[in-house]
Amino acid sequence: MQKYQTLFLKRTRSTLQSWGEHRSITNGAMYQFLHSLKGTASSIGLPSITEVATNLMQQLPASVDYEWKQERWQSFLSPLTEELQKHSTVEVLAEPLIEKIKDETPRGSLVLLVGDQIDRISNLKDMLEEHYAVMVAANESKAVEVFYSQKPDYVIIDLHQKEDHGFHVLSSIANKARHSFVPTLLVEDAPHTMLRKKAYEAGAFDIVHSPFDNEEMLALIQNRLELKRVLQAQILLDELTGAYNRKFLQEELQRQWAEFERYETTFSVAMLDLDRFKRINDTYGHDTGDLVLKQFAETIMKNKRQGDYFIRYGGEEFMLIMPKTNREQARMIVDRLLQVFSEQPFEKDGTTFTCSFSSGVASVHHRIKHTDEIISHGDQALYMAKRNGRNQVQVYDEQKRDLAQNLDVIRIGIIDDDPIIHELLQDHLRKLTFKGHKVELRTFREGEEFFESKWYQQDGKFVLLLDGVMPRMDGLEVLRKLREECSVDQFVIIMLTGRKKDQDIVKALDLGADDYITKPFSVSELEARVKRLAQRLLF
Repeated sequence: MQKYQTLFLKRTRSTLQSWGEHRSITNGAMYQFLHSLKGTASSIGLPSITEVATNLMQQLPASVDYEWKQERWQSFLSPLTEELQKHSTVEVLAEPLIEKIKDETPRGSLVLLVGDQIDRISNLKDMLEEHYAVMVAANESKAVEVFYSQKPDYVIIDLHQKEDHGFHVLSSIANKARHSFVPTLLVEDAPHTMLRKKAYEAGAFDIVHSPFDNEEMLALIQNRLELKRVLQAQILLDELTGAYNRKFLQEELQRQWAEFERYETTFSVAMLDLDRFKRINDTYGHDTGDLVLKQFAETIMKNKRQGDYFIRYGGEEFMLIMPKTNREQARMIVDRLLQVFSEQPFEKDGTTFTCSFSSGVASVHHRIKHTDEIISHGDQALYMAKRNGRNQVQVYDEQKRDLAQNLDVIRIGIIDDDPIIHELLQDHLRKLTFKGHKVELRTFREGEEFFESKWYQQDGKFVLLLDGVMPRMDGLEVLRKLREECSVDQFVIIMLTGRKKDQDIVKALDLGADDYITKPFSVSELEARVKRLAQRLLF
């Protein structure tokens, strides 16, 4: 962290020194300067500078045309220059503060917050992020997409004055939420008996009215999350498909492993992943996607051997455990299942379509030391099946285990006018790993540079970290242009903003941003969000 502090302080002093060579500076330049300080300083362990910059921003003249004469801006920025003087050497920072920043960890449970009143949503988000990871959706379609793709543990819908909007969201996710034990909370403006009756009938779990006590709200959420955990711990079957769940998987794998160690009884696993499942959801709707998942599970369970175990591994990925089966026998079994399933028709609004899956098969052997290895081998074979065109079964081959030189690419782009943010994010995000993919990072100082580079027109999947406030082309303009030129399926976009209560955040979400994070931010939390959102791009 000390490296970023040194760069930050050097750059800030350099900017002030360069301003001293001019008779005046524009109000826009002053705003950009303070906005950058506010967003960056706390993220690298200099919260006192963020505080000073925030106070100064509140005193800026409203007129965009205001000109700051040199004597005037030097006087205005004197609190900042005094604070910078205290940090003439970054070693004066307390070590505990630096360690606290290093040790920040993202929260476990994910809360989906639905609403378009930015003041209310920002306040709720700030409160919740002290305890949970939070994603925001400003409209119904985005809420449903996030619910299905990110699988939140808890959903909060802010009704405000747009009751129909809130009830549409609730009805769109209610059935899935019930089957997945996802509690849904509605926030209303005032108690209303008929509204509450309607909400409970639509599937709401709890209703509170605003204003509410924060501590009571947090206690309610924690209570429901604990109930969800207890309920899920009691069952071994996936609620949607009827396949076994991951709790059963761990127990059965350990049992098979014990049999292998004691009697050298071989067994095989097959990883099965539905092909282009996101396209089915996007084209025909999530209800149809659920139908495909259920029909897939029914087909496999009906046609598998009696002694085999079928497990939902996560999302559209499943696993088949085949006792007393070598890898060639396993391949033949899964090939037969693939043929049966891929011939089944599905229908939606008069349109008929079919679906297939890809599979990777692996078997236990004496070089494997742990059950995690056989799952990893199955994953690698599945990856090869996907890369080779999908709709096929691949068997793990020890001779082809090094796939790194041919990995697909996840491209992470950082569009921000702050070089310190560039350095900070590059150092942390280049360490991210994604199964079957390598990571490429690139930074851009502004939107024009990003579009002129044509970098975004390459093959691959893209994660963009996009600053909302930049000179000339701001984040919203970048979003609009991207939406016009590119397929949204290839991009995940996280807005970086220092204006947590700005209505532009809602506009950004409507234009296709997947999430936003407020500067200053925790780097570990940002890493977690990038990884969580990028998962939806894979395969």
